[in-house]
Amino acid sequence: MTKTKLLSRLFSFCMVLSILSALSTANASSPQEVHKTDVSGSASSTTYQLILLRHGESVMNTQKRTSGWGDTYLTEKGVSAGLKVGELLKEEGVSIDAVHTSYLSRAIKTAWLALEGMEMMWIPVHTSWRLNETEQGAFEGKTREEIVTMWSEEQVKKWELSFDMSPPPLASDDPRSPAKDPRYNVIPKGKVPQAESMKDTVARIRAYWEEVLIPALSSGKTVMVVGHSNALRSLSKCIDDTLDEKTLKQMPIPNTIPIIYTLDANMKPISRRVLGVQTK
Repeated sequence: MTKTKLLSRLFSFCMVLSILSALSTANASSPQEVHKTDVSGSASSTTYQLILLRHGESVMNTQKRTSGWGDTYLTEKGVSAGLKVGELLKEEGVSIDAVHTSYLSRAIKTAWLALEGMEMMWIPVHTSWRLNETEQGAFEGKTREEIVTMWSEEQVKKWELSFDMSPPPLASDDPRSPAKDPRYNVIPKGKVPQAESMKDTVARIRAYWEEVLIPALSSGKTVMVVGHSNALRSLSKCIDDTLDEKTLKQMPIPNTIPIIYTLDANMKPISRRVLGVQTK
Protein backbone atom coordinates (compact mmCIF):
# COMPACT_ATOMS: atom_id res chain seq x y z
CA MET A 1 0.00 0.00 0.00
CA THR A 2 1.40 3.41 -0.99
CA LYS A 3 1.80 6.25 1.45
CA THR A 4 -0.87 8.26 -0.41
CA LYS A 5 -3.53 5.52 -0.07
CA LEU A 6 -2.69 5.03 3.62
CA LEU A 7 -3.17 8.73 4.31
CA SER A 8 -6.46 8.73 2.36
CA ARG A 9 -7.89 5.83 4.42
CA LEU A 10 -6.76 7.41 7.67
CA PHE A 11 -8.48 10.65 6.73
CA SER A 12 -11.73 8.79 5.89
CA PHE A 13 -11.61 6.95 9.24
CA CYS A 14 -11.17 10.23 11.12
CA MET A 15 -14.14 11.75 9.29
CA VAL A 16 -16.37 8.82 10.30
CA LEU A 17 -15.33 9.19 13.95
CA SER A 18 -16.05 12.92 13.78
CA ILE A 19 -19.56 12.36 12.40
CA LEU A 20 -20.39 9.69 15.02
CA SER A 21 -19.17 11.97 17.81
CA ALA A 22 -21.30 14.85 16.52
CA LEU A 23 -24.43 12.66 16.38
CA SER A 24 -23.84 11.39 19.91
CA THR A 25 -23.48 14.94 21.25
CA ALA A 26 -26.65 16.08 19.48
CA ASN A 27 -28.69 13.19 20.92
CA ALA A 28 -27.38 13.83 24.42
CA SER A 29 -28.37 17.50 24.32
CA SER A 30 -31.71 16.97 22.54
CA PRO A 31 -34.82 17.94 24.55
CA GLN A 32 -36.68 14.87 23.24
CA GLU A 33 -35.86 12.31 25.94
CA VAL A 34 -38.42 9.55 25.72
CA HIS A 35 -38.05 8.34 29.31
CA LYS A 36 -38.73 11.66 30.99
CA THR A 37 -42.15 13.25 31.54
CA ASP A 38 -43.20 16.65 32.78
CA VAL A 39 -44.74 15.70 36.15
CA SER A 40 -47.00 18.73 36.22
CA GLY A 41 -48.81 17.45 33.15
CA SER A 42 -48.82 13.76 33.98
CA ALA A 43 -52.02 11.76 34.48
CA SER A 44 -51.03 11.06 38.08
CA SER A 45 -51.59 14.71 39.02
CA THR A 46 -55.11 14.82 37.52
CA THR A 47 -58.06 14.82 39.94
CA TYR A 48 -61.76 14.26 39.37
CA GLN A 49 -64.85 15.47 41.24
CA LEU A 50 -67.96 13.49 42.13
CA ILE A 51 -70.89 14.93 44.12
CA LEU A 52 -73.35 12.68 45.97
CA LEU A 53 -76.71 14.14 46.96
CA ARG A 54 -79.62 12.45 48.71
CA HIS A 55 -83.10 13.50 47.63
CA GLY A 56 -85.12 16.07 49.57
CA GLU A 57 -87.53 15.15 52.33
CA SER A 58 -90.31 12.91 51.00
CA VAL A 59 -93.86 12.25 52.17
CA MET A 60 -92.78 8.77 53.31
CA ASN A 61 -89.91 10.31 55.31
CA THR A 62 -92.35 12.46 57.27
CA GLN A 63 -94.59 9.45 57.94
CA LYS A 64 -91.54 7.38 58.95
CA ARG A 65 -92.51 4.75 56.43
CA THR A 66 -90.03 2.52 54.65
CA SER A 67 -89.58 3.44 50.99
CA GLY A 68 -87.50 1.45 48.57
CA TRP A 69 -88.56 1.09 44.93
CA GLY A 70 -92.00 2.38 45.86
CA ASP A 71 -92.56 5.92 44.63
CA THR A 72 -93.19 8.89 46.88
CA TYR A 73 -93.09 12.63 46.34
CA LEU A 74 -91.25 15.53 47.94
CA THR A 75 -92.82 17.61 50.69
CA GLU A 76 -92.77 21.42 50.49
CA LYS A 77 -89.70 21.31 52.71
CA GLY A 78 -88.08 18.83 50.33
CA VAL A 79 -88.77 21.09 47.35
CA SER A 80 -87.34 24.12 49.15
CA ALA A 81 -84.25 22.18 50.20
CA GLY A 82 -83.67 20.97 46.64
CA LEU A 83 -83.53 24.55 45.38
CA LYS A 84 -81.38 25.74 48.27
CA VAL A 85 -78.80 22.99 47.87
CA GLY A 86 -78.39 24.02 44.22
CA GLU A 87 -77.82 27.61 45.34
CA LEU A 88 -75.27 26.40 47.88
CA LEU A 89 -73.35 24.43 45.26
CA LYS A 90 -73.32 27.48 43.02
CA GLU A 91 -71.97 29.65 45.87
CA GLU A 92 -69.26 27.04 46.46
CA GLY A 93 -68.19 27.38 42.83
CA VAL A 94 -69.22 23.82 41.93
CA SER A 95 -69.90 23.36 38.23
CA ILE A 96 -71.15 20.01 36.94
CA ASP A 97 -71.28 18.40 33.51
CA ALA A 98 -73.82 15.62 34.07
CA VAL A 99 -76.34 14.33 36.60
CA HIS A 100 -77.17 10.69 37.21
CA THR A 101 -80.18 9.63 39.25
CA SER A 102 -82.64 6.78 39.85
CA TYR A 103 -86.03 5.99 38.33
CA LEU A 104 -87.75 7.33 41.47
CA SER A 105 -89.65 10.62 41.51
CA ARG A 106 -88.18 11.94 44.75
CA ALA A 107 -84.65 11.74 43.36
CA ILE A 108 -85.48 12.97 39.85
CA LYS A 109 -87.36 16.01 41.21
CA THR A 110 -84.46 16.82 43.56
CA ALA A 111 -82.05 16.67 40.62
CA TRP A 112 -84.18 19.13 38.65
CA LEU A 113 -84.49 21.48 41.64
CA ALA A 114 -80.76 21.40 42.37
CA LEU A 115 -79.98 22.26 38.74
CA GLU A 116 -82.50 25.09 38.89
CA GLY A 117 -80.81 26.44 42.01
CA MET A 118 -77.43 26.22 40.26
CA GLU A 119 -78.91 27.91 37.15
CA MET A 120 -77.70 24.93 35.10
CA MET A 121 -80.96 23.39 33.94
CA TRP A 122 -79.52 22.52 30.52
CA ILE A 123 -77.23 19.90 32.08
CA PRO A 124 -78.22 16.36 30.97
CA VAL A 125 -79.92 14.15 33.56
CA HIS A 126 -79.40 10.40 33.11
CA THR A 127 -81.77 8.01 34.89
CA SER A 128 -81.16 4.35 35.74
CA TRP A 129 -82.96 1.76 37.86
CA ARG A 130 -79.53 0.65 39.06
CA LEU A 131 -79.38 3.81 41.18
CA ASN A 132 -82.69 3.01 42.91
CA GLU A 133 -82.93 2.65 46.67
CA THR A 134 -82.70 -0.84 48.19
CA GLU A 135 -85.90 -2.76 47.42
CA GLN A 136 -87.51 -3.17 50.84
CA GLY A 137 -89.74 -6.14 50.01
CA ALA A 138 -92.49 -6.75 52.55
CA PHE A 139 -91.31 -3.70 54.54
CA GLU A 140 -92.32 -1.37 51.70
CA GLY A 141 -94.62 1.41 52.90
CA LYS A 142 -94.67 0.24 56.52
CA THR A 143 -93.49 1.92 59.72
CA ARG A 144 -90.96 0.21 61.96
CA GLU A 145 -93.67 -0.38 64.55
CA GLU A 146 -95.82 -2.17 61.99
CA ILE A 147 -92.86 -4.31 60.91
CA VAL A 148 -92.09 -5.27 64.52
CA THR A 149 -95.74 -6.23 65.05
CA MET A 150 -95.65 -8.48 61.98
CA TRP A 151 -92.38 -10.18 62.95
CA SER A 152 -90.53 -9.31 66.21
CA GLU A 153 -88.11 -6.73 67.61
CA GLU A 154 -85.33 -9.31 67.67
CA GLN A 155 -85.86 -10.30 64.04
CA VAL A 156 -86.16 -6.70 62.86
CA LYS A 157 -82.84 -5.82 64.57
CA LYS A 158 -81.17 -8.71 62.75
CA TRP A 159 -82.42 -7.34 59.43
CA GLU A 160 -81.33 -3.81 60.32
CA LEU A 161 -77.79 -4.85 61.28
CA SER A 162 -77.23 -7.40 58.54
CA PHE A 163 -75.27 -6.63 55.37
CA ASP A 164 -76.40 -9.68 53.39
CA MET A 165 -79.86 -10.48 54.79
CA SER A 166 -82.78 -9.12 52.77
CA PRO A 167 -86.33 -8.50 54.04
CA PRO A 168 -89.06 -11.02 53.19
CA PRO A 169 -89.76 -10.67 49.44
CA LEU A 170 -92.95 -9.33 47.96
CA ALA A 171 -95.23 -11.78 46.18
CA SER A 172 -95.25 -11.25 42.43
CA ASP A 173 -98.96 -10.33 42.56
CA ASP A 174 -98.51 -7.84 45.42
CA PRO A 175 -99.62 -4.37 44.23
CA ARG A 176 -96.41 -2.94 45.74
CA SER A 177 -94.23 -5.18 43.55
CA PRO A 178 -91.98 -3.22 41.17
CA ALA A 179 -92.55 -6.00 38.62
CA LYS A 180 -95.98 -4.42 38.02
CA ASP A 181 -94.49 -0.98 37.31
CA PRO A 182 -94.04 -0.24 33.57
CA ARG A 183 -90.87 1.79 34.23
CA TYR A 184 -89.09 -1.49 34.98
CA ASN A 185 -89.96 -3.14 31.68
CA VAL A 186 -86.32 -2.46 30.76
CA ILE A 187 -85.27 -5.17 33.25
CA PRO A 188 -85.41 -8.76 31.92
CA LYS A 189 -88.51 -10.62 33.03
CA GLY A 190 -87.97 -12.39 36.33
CA LYS A 191 -85.00 -10.19 37.25
CA VAL A 192 -86.90 -7.36 38.95
CA PRO A 193 -85.95 -7.64 42.65
CA GLN A 194 -88.72 -8.37 45.14
CA ALA A 195 -86.40 -7.66 48.10
CA GLU A 196 -82.72 -6.70 48.44
CA SER A 197 -79.99 -6.68 51.06
CA MET A 198 -77.29 -4.03 51.26
CA LYS A 199 -74.96 -6.54 49.58
CA ASP A 200 -77.37 -6.81 46.64
CA THR A 201 -77.56 -3.01 46.37
CA VAL A 202 -73.78 -2.65 46.34
CA ALA A 203 -73.53 -5.24 43.55
CA ARG A 204 -75.98 -3.52 41.19
CA ILE A 205 -74.59 -0.06 41.89
CA ARG A 206 -71.02 -1.29 41.42
CA ALA A 207 -71.98 -2.31 37.88
CA TYR A 208 -73.18 1.26 37.20
CA TRP A 209 -70.07 2.72 38.84
CA GLU A 210 -67.74 0.67 36.66
CA GLU A 211 -69.68 0.79 33.39
CA VAL A 212 -71.05 4.35 33.44
CA LEU A 213 -69.70 6.64 36.15
CA ILE A 214 -65.98 5.81 35.92
CA PRO A 215 -65.89 6.38 32.13
CA ALA A 216 -67.77 9.69 32.57
CA LEU A 217 -65.38 10.87 35.28
CA SER A 218 -62.30 9.67 33.38
CA SER A 219 -63.36 11.78 30.39
CA GLY A 220 -62.96 14.85 32.61
CA LYS A 221 -66.61 15.39 33.54
CA THR A 222 -67.70 16.54 36.98
CA VAL A 223 -70.62 14.28 37.88
CA MET A 224 -73.41 14.60 40.44
CA VAL A 225 -75.35 11.53 41.55
CA VAL A 226 -78.73 12.27 43.16
CA GLY A 227 -79.95 9.24 45.00
CA HIS A 228 -81.08 7.57 48.20
CA SER A 229 -79.58 6.73 51.57
CA ASN A 230 -78.66 3.06 51.05
CA ALA A 231 -77.95 3.58 47.36
CA LEU A 232 -75.44 6.34 48.14
CA ARG A 233 -73.90 4.26 50.92
CA SER A 234 -73.46 1.51 48.35
CA LEU A 235 -71.86 3.93 45.90
CA SER A 236 -69.56 5.13 48.70
CA LYS A 237 -68.45 1.50 49.13
CA CYS A 238 -67.60 1.34 45.42
CA ILE A 239 -65.56 4.54 45.73
CA ASP A 240 -63.82 3.51 48.95
CA ASP A 241 -63.59 -0.26 49.24
CA THR A 242 -61.90 0.04 52.66
CA LEU A 243 -65.29 0.84 54.25
CA ASP A 244 -66.32 -2.11 56.39
CA GLU A 245 -69.89 -3.37 56.59
CA LYS A 246 -70.65 -1.85 60.01
CA THR A 247 -69.30 1.58 59.03
CA LEU A 248 -71.24 1.45 55.78
CA LYS A 249 -74.55 0.59 57.45
CA GLN A 250 -74.12 3.44 59.96
CA MET A 251 -72.85 6.07 57.51
CA PRO A 252 -75.05 9.18 57.78
CA ILE A 253 -76.57 10.31 54.46
CA PRO A 254 -78.92 13.21 55.36
CA ASN A 255 -81.43 14.66 52.91
CA THR A 256 -80.02 17.37 50.58
CA ILE A 257 -76.55 17.51 52.17
CA PRO A 258 -73.95 17.35 49.35
CA ILE A 259 -70.93 15.07 49.72
CA ILE A 260 -68.05 16.07 47.44
CA TYR A 261 -65.42 13.46 46.60
CA THR A 262 -62.10 14.37 45.01
CA LEU A 263 -60.72 11.29 43.24
CA ASP A 264 -57.28 10.45 41.84
CA ALA A 265 -56.50 9.00 38.40
CA ASN A 266 -57.30 5.51 39.72
CA MET A 267 -60.71 6.74 40.95
CA LYS A 268 -59.63 6.36 44.56
CA PRO A 269 -60.69 9.02 47.10
CA ILE A 270 -58.26 11.83 47.92
CA SER A 271 -60.78 13.72 50.02
CA ARG A 272 -64.44 13.62 51.10
CA ARG A 273 -66.08 16.92 52.00
CA VAL A 274 -69.60 17.35 53.40
CA LEU A 275 -71.32 20.70 52.78
CA GLY A 276 -73.96 22.03 55.16
CA VAL A 277 -77.30 23.55 54.23
CA GLN A 278 -80.04 24.78 56.54
CA THR A 279 -83.69 24.84 55.57
CA LYS A 280 -86.76 26.10 57.38
